[in-house]
Amino acid sequence: MARRGGGIEMDGPDVPVAPMLDMAFQLLTFFVLTYRAAPVEGQFVMNLLPAQPATSMAAAPAEASAANDLPATLRTLPVVLRADDAGRLAQVSIAEVDVSNDPKALEQELDRHFLDPDAPFDQTLIKVDPNLRYAELMTIIDAFTNAFVKAKKEPKLSFDELRGDDGG
Repeated sequence: MARRGGGIEMDGPDVPVAPMLDMAFQLLTFFVLTYRAAPVEGQFVMNLLPAQPATSMAAAPAEASAANDLPATLRTLPVVLRADDAGRLAQVSIAEVDVSNDPKALEQELDRHFLDPDAPFDQTLIKVDPNLRYAELMTIIDAFTNAFVKAKKEPKLSFDELRGDDGG
């Protein structure tokens, strides 16, 4: 077929666009309707402890008038979380006392430490087994946050990895 001007006109394949648009919109609809957003992760305040005590024990006053007069190490409640082979919470130790994994028992032990006006604890150092599942750790963090709120204190949680030389 000749055109004016000497060019040749070529017929190309006839590709229907409507079925491709239909398929694109079907895929888009499928992905929009089946999308499930990931749950929002819990947020918590995390304050790191100083690398060493802010005050030497020799310089500490014989009788502290307030809990803030004590060095950071004495105001810190030590907690150890150990996991079993499957990553579930196996043992909770608060101030070197083993506590049951039962949430009620944990809540009672935390109340004993944070609601007591004579207890100097205003922060917590949690040593976590590296094999502990994230969900298990979050339940413990929630329990501590609730205990701080109940005691009308600002939640101060610090974390450290549990190592083999940390007892056990």
